[in-house]
Amino acid sequence: MSQLTDEVLRGLRAAAEPTRLRMLAVLARGEFSVTDLTRILGQSQPRVSRHLKLLGESGLLERFREQHWIYYRVPADGPGAALVRALLALVDADDPTIALDRERALATLHERTGGGGQSAAGTSPGAADRARQLAAAVSLDFEGPAAEAVLYAGAEPSALLAVIAPMARRVVGLSPSREAVQRARALLHGRGLSHCLLQQGDLRTLPFPAAGFDLVVLDRVLADDDLRPALLREAARVVRPEGRVIVVEDYDGLSERLGGENPLAALRQWITDAGLRCTRLRPVDLSDQHLLLASGTAEPDAVAAA
Repeated sequence: MSQLTDEVLRGLRAAAEPTRLRMLAVLARGEFSVTDLTRILGQSQPRVSRHLKLLGESGLLERFREQHWIYYRVPADGPGAALVRALLALVDADDPTIALDRERALATLHERTGGGGQSAAGTSPGAADRARQLAAAVSLDFEGPAAEAVLYAGAEPSALLAVIAPMARRVVGLSPSREAVQRARALLHGRGLSHCLLQQGDLRTLPFPAAGFDLVVLDRVLADDDLRPALLREAARVVRPEGRVIVVEDYDGLSERLGGENPLAALRQWITDAGLRCTRLRPVDLSDQHLLLASGTAEPDAVAAA
């Protein structure tokens, strides 16, 4: 038998157990820790950990560390993801046990935001409206093939990715703030956008292979003079040759930091210094914000060298 057939059989054997099938249904909705899963499934931590180990070894789950926490999720793509989707399509969504697990999972996502009264899991209506305006502006700056894979790096992934994520197959949101990552998980996974991977991390060293994203969005993260060059170089490294790096900056804040220097000229130079070709640079006025949007692509020489 082929390797792919062996993988399918291994996955089927791993999933052929009631608790593990329930676990896949939960983890297809987003990222959860062992502690989360013990509460959702009503089972002991050793038993949950054993089931996670078997599912992970079969390729039906992936895990990642975030400081002292480890999260699990169904892969966004690949043979394991396809098999899980096929299996869950056969499961009755109205089954009382599956429905209770789903209710508990959604409650867990809600608790991550502190259960506050703001809409969209911590995002105010005004912020959501600004995000929609910004997402529309960003989409105009992405020309060419569809953004199959999107990387967002910024302080607050929630609002902007809520608009962009439905248009992409794979979405990664990276923020230095664990609280912001938790809010984004609650918002995006609560809306069924389980293909979004949210991670806390250092923006100086993006934990992704080269040329893995069609669209990289750097959302108001260039104020730090020490961070800016490294982050732009990392963005140039992980974007595909035909893709785009889009930089969003606050015009007024940037103008104040630069003194008398022209913010548009400075932003263009920063992009050029990172080995990108600045293809578009324009101001964008939202309802109560003045922003700059810059779009860059890899220079042909840089692509050839890679």
